[in-house]
Amino acid sequence: MDQLNTREIASIVWMIIFFVVIVFYSLKNLHLRSSLIAIIKSFFHIKIITSILFITSYLTPILWLLYQLQIWDFSQLKNTFFWYITFAIGTLFNINTIKENSQNFFIGTIKSSINLSIFLQFILNFHTFNLLIELIIIFPIITILTVFSTVAQHNPEHLKVKKLCDSILIIIFFIFFTHFLIQIFRDLSKFANYQTLQDFLTPIFLTILYLPFLWFFLLYIKYEEIFVRLHFFIDNKKLISLTKFLVIINFRTQKDLIDEWFHHIKIHKIGNYQQLIKSFSLIKQRNMKRKHLIEIPLKKGWSAHKAENYLTDFNIKIKYTDIGDDIWFGSKILKLDNDFNPSTLTYYIQGNEDVVDQLKIKLFLYELDLLPQYLSIYTEAINCLLWNALNVGLNQDQIDNIYSLENFLDTLHDKQIEFQYETFTHSLPHTCELSFCIKNPSQPSF
Repeated sequence: MDQLNTREIASIVWMIIFFVVIVFYSLKNLHLRSSLIAIIKSFFHIKIITSILFITSYLTPILWLLYQLQIWDFSQLKNTFFWYITFAIGTLFNINTIKENSQNFFIGTIKSSINLSIFLQFILNFHTFNLLIELIIIFPIITILTVFSTVAQHNPEHLKVKKLCDSILIIIFFIFFTHFLIQIFRDLSKFANYQTLQDFLTPIFLTILYLPFLWFFLLYIKYEEIFVRLHFFIDNKKLISLTKFLVIINFRTQKDLIDEWFHHIKIHKIGNYQQLIKSFSLIKQRNMKRKHLIEIPLKKGWSAHKAENYLTDFNIKIKYTDIGDDIWFGSKILKLDNDFNPSTLTYYIQGNEDVVDQLKIKLFLYELDLLPQYLSIYTEAINCLLWNALNVGLNQDQIDNIYSLENFLDTLHDKQIEFQYETFTHSLPHTCELSFCIKNPSQPSF
């Protein structure tokens, strides 16, 4: 498909209109004009230009290879260009978000490339309406409904608006699908041909083949971020140059170990070559320990690796790290909603390098009225933590105490469990925090 269809033309027209409107208003508004100039300048930053050149240099031989295999040809230039702008360049401007959870991004991208929804999206865009309908009705309506639905989901009071928008979008989906089926029955040959197969597969192949580059690009960013900050933790300039080389030699593509090593030197600064070599050995030893876990007696506490994963059912996995003075700590916050001040569930662990001796889970709410909504989730999280840590759950009296917000202190399997509820009235609306802790009886709470 080497020509623009009416939907693509409509999209381009609306983008031009939007840009013209922004430019027009920026001529009257100094603040808007300054922001627009700053955005345009950022597109021409040397790092952006260099990254785009790297992406293009990587994709050029990929396209040549696909061309030699007769998977890609010049009829796919339009599809390739749209994919290049929306996905390849799009990921570049979304790199910070991807970097925070790269594993989920890669898995999610591969899954979305081969699931049914990508095929449905393709067939819905295969047959389009005439330009006037696409320009005046289809593109604006779908865009507005999608924006309203996305905004409404962040506020529980607007759920009815979201449901209405989603219902209309579903109706539009069935209209598109019916239109597609009618066109297919009229002339099956327009759909069932090699050109259509190419149109469908080209973005999928390009996406999957682009992911290795993106992975190494993220690794490059990781090294760059660390290297530019080394001088804060290593005073010897000659040692810094050697450090850069040895970090790459020792950790290569192991991003987790690179992060762990850098965190270590922030706590324990490097003063000489011997300390540098020792820091690499220490991180490698810790990595070996994680691969060959030893059983920790319950009277001492819990295995750090196991404790990190006690709440994975709630999508909470934490990183246990050295915070100095032989104290190790880890925490992870889970947002429970999309409000400006979201309700949060936070999991904490603390101990020494080998043994976690305290587990804690907190629920923080910015509005007391939300308590009934989140108490059940909090209780489930506590039960999950207890079953993993002590192989026991809350009894009915303890559950009743939590729901009635009554503090309690009990003993289970020689461990002390404590629930505390606290309100904060210094701000409006009033906020509250619920805390549940498992620890040794003699252990002070953190």
